[in-house]
Amino acid sequence: MGSLSCRHIYKYYKGEQRPAVKDFNLEVSEGEFLVLVGPSGCGKSTMLRMIAGLEPISEGDLYIGERYVNYVSPKNRDISMVFQNYALYPNLSVYENIALGLKLRKVAKHEVELKVNRTAKILEISHLLDRLPSQLSGGQKQRVALGRAIVREPQVFLMDEPLSNLDAKLRAQTRAEIMKLHSQLKTTTVYVTHDQTEAMTMGTRIVVMKDGEVQQVAPPQIMYDHPRNLFVAGFIGSPQMNFIPGAVTRREDSYCFETKRILWELPQRYVPSLKSAASNLRQVVLGIRPEHIGADVETRNKYPCGITAGKIEMIELMGSDTFLFVNIGESTVIVRTEAGSSHAIGDQTEIAFRLDRIHLFDAEQGGSLTSQGVTGL
Repeated sequence: MGSLSCRHIYKYYKGEQRPAVKDFNLEVSEGEFLVLVGPSGCGKSTMLRMIAGLEPISEGDLYIGERYVNYVSPKNRDISMVFQNYALYPNLSVYENIALGLKLRKVAKHEVELKVNRTAKILEISHLLDRLPSQLSGGQKQRVALGRAIVREPQVFLMDEPLSNLDAKLRAQTRAEIMKLHSQLKTTTVYVTHDQTEAMTMGTRIVVMKDGEVQQVAPPQIMYDHPRNLFVAGFIGSPQMNFIPGAVTRREDSYCFETKRILWELPQRYVPSLKSAASNLRQVVLGIRPEHIGADVETRNKYPCGITAGKIEMIELMGSDTFLFVNIGESTVIVRTEAGSSHAIGDQTEIAFRLDRIHLFDAEQGGSLTSQGVTGL
């Protein structure tokens, strides 16, 4: 196993004014499963390719373990990479594809056989060793690609959107297999995806990127509960967080959130951070997860301070849950309810916001006004 140290790394492409990766600064512990996530073009794959040595680093320093590797060739970095398109040799059998890296390193034949068979057993593909890639399903090809990476026993695994070519069911199954594999091998892993569900379910820590810059680094639950800014809040979570623009006003020793139709006194626990905020509190955005709004009588009775009226515009039936899209004037919010609720499109209803679970953001800069001191890079 090996740690990974990325120290103020930049990537500039010729002809581009802004860097593709800007000041990426992160320590990855031995055995950690780190997920880089963000929209297309955010720089996550570029960062992975710099770690692999497939892209030169413009500025900054990269260490694998204690070794400085900026100018070390990919084959000498003691890493293994799993690609999105599997990258299997079509004319070689599964056994030969897995064994190829070992043969190129002049590993003894009996040791190659031992390692390939052991790897195949871990991945449950021993019965496929004689087949060609064309005879395999997508999930089987992905396991062969994983096997080729595992068999080398590298210090670091790098995975570039390895599940994006699989259907939803197979993606969930393979995701579980990768996590099981990581718990067995405990090899340091950097995993790139644009899928926030993958990020939340797989990572010991998540790195959210946007426009080449790191937005937040945190364990999944911390990131979900305490997003550092509007972008992270909207990107992490499905359905995404609801956002309502408004203003925060002070009334004696309390603060209120206001829109044209809403006036809610905020819980006292937000007062210290709002008092110290350097932002313009007249332009804020209130964020709240769909599960923290209720349309049932019980929730309205329990949280009477955050009630507003609205009209149901759309209903999504999701099996175990039902999502109500409720127009409350300035905004439409998504409310998560239990399956089988009696609501109908066009109904006027009252919904209750759990004010103890809201987030407040600076509307201009996007930074959180209520998560200060909880999260950080």
